[in-house]
Amino acid sequence: MQNIDDFLESLLNDKGITDVDPEIRAELKEDMKTRLMDQINKAAILELSEEKAIELADQIDKPDFTNEKLTKFIQDAGVNLTEVALDTMLKFRNFYLGSGE
Repeated sequence: MQNIDDFLESLLNDKGITDVDPEIRAELKEDMKTRLMDQINKAAILELSEEKAIELADQIDKPDFTNEKLTKFIQDAGVNLTEVALDTMLKFRNFYLGSGE
């Protein structure tokens, strides 16, 4: 997750959010990380075939279905998570900096 943390740190700097209390900055980064990871997961799920999406729907509400299991399921389904993550990060950056979609 270091790459995500570095990415978010860069976004904050690019946005000019440099002169804030470290605690507030850490909270802001954590909130951004949660939103970004949610967007990456949603984008990856949308890449699933209908069959795999139905299979995932059966698994996702189980209490032992962790984020790690979600990631493995998506990878095993043939989704290129790196590509999905990079595309989502670019969209997130453009939106956050006000230069895109």
